[in-house]
Amino acid sequence: MPEAPWRPEWAAFPWAGESPAATACARAETGITLVDAGPREMRVTGRMHNRVRMVVANWLTKHLLTDWRIGLHHFADSLTDWDPAANAMNWQWVAGCGPDASPFFRIFKPEKQAASFDPDSRYRDHWLQGEGARAYSATLPASWSSPARWASADTAPLLAEGRGRALAALERFNRDN
Repeated sequence: MPEAPWRPEWAAFPWAGESPAATACARAETGITLVDAGPREMRVTGRMHNRVRMVVANWLTKHLLTDWRIGLHHFADSLTDWDPAANAMNWQWVAGCGPDASPFFRIFKPEKQAASFDPDSRYRDHWLQGEGARAYSATLPASWSSPARWASADTAPLLAEGRGRALAALERFNRDN
């Protein structure tokens, strides 16, 4: 399960490998508040809210076209509630290549997800120390070392073009297979 997609035809999908944008996501430096809050929570607590797990996984696999196994390995290295089978199947579900998977064309808009599921910005502000909007909590635990410069990655083009890039990749994949 952690090595090959459940649906064998997805083995040919043109996933991207490691990239600066994927590294920025793992380091919580994308500049997209909900996408960054989750990895910060995971780094401090070893856990991540389930909705945010889906948003982060969707960002990596859809907007960045990052191979789902890269996210799987990062989560396996960071989560304390990690389970080999559940983690692999969750990543395959989000990527669209697992059993009963979320359709690949289901591409989350992180800002819309944040507005729907964190409308008061409490979660984001807690993990971003108010960087996302307004300070909600006191300081984060000492175990979190905040990046020296917030929003080091320019994500505006990724947000604007992510859905189109993902749908174009799916169209090429379907045409070639």
